[in-house]
Amino acid sequence: MVACFSTISRGTPVLDIELAWFGLKFQGAVLTKRGTAFQDFFSDIMEAAHGGDFERVRPYGKMGDLKCDGLLRSTGIIFQVYAPRDTKQNALVAKIVEDFAGAKLHWGPFMKGWWFVHNDPDGLPPKATRTLAQLAIDNPNIETQTWGCNQLQNDLLPRLPRPALIQLFDRPPSRQDFDRLTFEPVGRVLKAVSGQPPHDAELIAPVSSKKLEANALTPAIAGYLRLGRQREPLVQQYLDRHPNPTFGESIATAFRDEYRRLKGEGYAPNEIFASLQAFAGGSVRGDAEHEAAVLAVMSYLFERCDIFEPAPEPNS
Repeated sequence: MVACFSTISRGTPVLDIELAWFGLKFQGAVLTKRGTAFQDFFSDIMEAAHGGDFERVRPYGKMGDLKCDGLLRSTGIIFQVYAPRDTKQNALVAKIVEDFAGAKLHWGPFMKGWWFVHNDPDGLPPKATRTLAQLAIDNPNIETQTWGCNQLQNDLLPRLPRPALIQLFDRPPSRQDFDRLTFEPVGRVLKAVSGQPPHDAELIAPVSSKKLEANALTPAIAGYLRLGRQREPLVQQYLDRHPNPTFGESIATAFRDEYRRLKGEGYAPNEIFASLQAFAGGSVRGDAEHEAAVLAVMSYLFERCDIFEPAPEPNS
């Protein structure tokens, strides 16, 4: 499996930790959003990248959206946006065929291109890929393309200036944000992920510092975990003072369960980290202080419980 968004490019390799953070937030959003939430996110990104040239299309009564989730006026490209990971292969193929035919019918000569946009990091199933290839052969006058995770990264993120990235994802946390971090935002994050009671009595145990290397996480992730690590004592103090003695275990269990689910679905380590970051951040977009709290909690759990793979034993 190829990991999406391993780097963010603006013509040369990017070392700026802020840009890497925007990439993680982008990746987390792409991998975790489903249905109309993914369509809305795609439209937000396209509007930021293309301005008024991109127009989102919303369903209207019985007319629906005329088989178009958005369009680029200057090029005549019609976009169909899917989050197909939970769709059965035959149903996906049928929808591709139906939506392409419907777009041709409704948009006629305007449609110079038809682009299939999806967020499945594993790629599409073989029948869907074959169907899209056949549509391209049968319709040589219509540019037919597929945009998956890597294409969304390579074609959209480089177009976004920093102000647009901040508008979409808020400002990345700085070292000063970690220095100023207090109990309140840490508590909000911990409470947001403690929804389920623990399934067992596993303790949060320290792990080897070589765990980062064992999981092949990117330098950007390592950098943010190191920033978060300086506020781990704050997380520990919050847990120690909590009136419920099993609160810490419920946090660890929630993360373990989500980690195992993501790993079971075949996500790569960096994709899992971005998805866990979105999981910890909750559904409400937070400010830089909130994001610093998320990373402090993730750093604490990364070092103390069995999310991600353990470092190998010294003599193994």
